Amino acid sequence: MTDKPKRPAMTKARRLRIWEKEKGVCYLCGHKVLAGEAWDAEHVKCWELYHDDSDQNLRVAHKEGCHQTKTNADVKIIRKADRQAGNKGQWARRQNRGHGLITSRGFDKNVPKQKIQSRGFQRKPKGET
Repeated sequence: MTDKPKRPAMTKARRLRIWEKEKGVCYLCGHKVLAGEAWDAEHVKCWELYHDDSDQNLRVAHKEGCHQTKTNADVKIIRKADRQAGNKGQWARRQNRGHGLITSRGFDKNVPKQKIQSRGFQRKPKGET
C-alpha cells in the first residue's frame, strides 16, 4: 500500500469556488474558458510530489491543450523524483523481493596461488647494476 494522503473529492461546489476565484481564466494560456468548453481544476504544484490538494493550489485550465501539456511535463518531473528517491524502479523492486546488489562469489582460499609467467622482461637480481 502507498502512504499517500487521501485527496478530497472534487465536488460541484468546489469546482465553482475555483472557477470564481480565477474568474474563468486559464492560468496557463491566459484565455477565458468559454461556455461549454471543457476545463479542469489543475494543480499548480504536482499533487504526486507535494500532496497539496488545497484550493490555493488549484487553478482553472483548458482540458485539451493546456492541462494535457502541463501534465505531460509534470510526469517527467515526477518520474525523475521517483528515481532519485529510490522508492521505485528496478533497484527498489529487487530490494523488496529480498535480492540486493549482485555480490562477488569471492576467491577459493584453498587453491594454491599460481605463479604467472613473465612476458620476457627479466628482473635484475638485487645488488647488480
